[in-house]
Amino acid sequence: MHREITKGVYYVGVDDHHTELFENLWKIPFGVSYNSYLIVDEKIAVVDTVKGPWADEWLNNIKEIVDPSKIDYIILNHMEPDHTGSLPDITAIAPNAIIIYTPFASKMRYSFYDVPNPEKTVADLEELSLGSKTLKFVHAKFLHWPETMMTYIVEDEVLLTCDAFGAFGALNGKHFDDEIKMELVEKESWRYVSAIITSYFKFVQAGIQKVKDLGIGIKFIAPSHGPIYRKDPMWIVQKYAEWSSPELEKYCTIVYGTMYGFTHRAAMTLKKELTELGVEVRLHNVSYSDMSKVIADSVRAGVLAIGTPTYDAFPYPKVWGFVNEVEGKRFPKRPIALFGTYGWGGGGVKKLKEQLERCNYEVMEPVVRVRGKAREEEKGQLKELANAIADVLK
Repeated sequence: MHREITKGVYYVGVDDHHTELFENLWKIPFGVSYNSYLIVDEKIAVVDTVKGPWADEWLNNIKEIVDPSKIDYIILNHMEPDHTGSLPDITAIAPNAIIIYTPFASKMRYSFYDVPNPEKTVADLEELSLGSKTLKFVHAKFLHWPETMMTYIVEDEVLLTCDAFGAFGALNGKHFDDEIKMELVEKESWRYVSAIITSYFKFVQAGIQKVKDLGIGIKFIAPSHGPIYRKDPMWIVQKYAEWSSPELEKYCTIVYGTMYGFTHRAAMTLKKELTELGVEVRLHNVSYSDMSKVIADSVRAGVLAIGTPTYDAFPYPKVWGFVNEVEGKRFPKRPIALFGTYGWGGGGVKKLKEQLERCNYEVMEPVVRVRGKAREEEKGQLKELANAIADVLK
């Protein structure tokens, strides 16, 4: 189905209730939307397509408004296939439509798709007239790929932001922020940000500042995933600004793995000591917690505490996977506490310490290594570590 956003501007996106893992990584229990927008004027433009398997539904949404063969411009804000997967389908119908994107996106287009349509690369802040409506293209490098841009409809004050200000969750016919429960939107937006955008926080901050510096009016923020904001479009902007801020929050997240319960007991001891010191603790066993939730609770924690058994002389694989996410997503720098267990030679905690220090994270003292079950000495070290964490957070 389509929805009119403002006169001549339509939502023509689709819901995905089939995919279980976004990017084959992140659980999406409420589904996800692939948002696409149609602008009908003297010239007709479509902004972004949808993921390939939903091409027919998307084209039917367009057909409710116009003949797709009449489309003059296909505007691609971002080349990731959940936004461009239906490009071959639309170009087969509209072979003369001009594809518009940034110069960097042009290289990706020819790598990703064999489509014959002419192209037009646009400079930052370049404008295109559709008749009564003017489009301004705002480059948004690394939000979250290097070729990304936003499209601003000048007369209607609609900002089509691509992945910026997006959220997990299908829309189910309720496309606007004043039609849905914002508590769930906030949770799914934060989970989306932490899973997808964490590596690019400084670019989020730069992108927000760039849009503010343009001094443009914004009546609608229309991202490529999640709801369209019309009641309070700056609400999601403020949330993204807070979430990407370099100033972290005053809580500790404990992330640990365990095979036979020894590391679990150490984690529980550390949690107990922290709680008695008045520290807010969020805790995740990586064998059972969804990784997007682990990251969401970790990326803004003032202190991270990571616990691992030793597994074949290396960190426990799922803990190691989390630490690789910390490195790969370039978590903001903060002190990290380490603890773990081993049966004979150890190695798990040692290798994590080396990795984190190589990435310029401060590893707190004491680093607690427990052979088997924690004895009074190791329990004392966990208490000492809890005091050090509490001091940092104060």
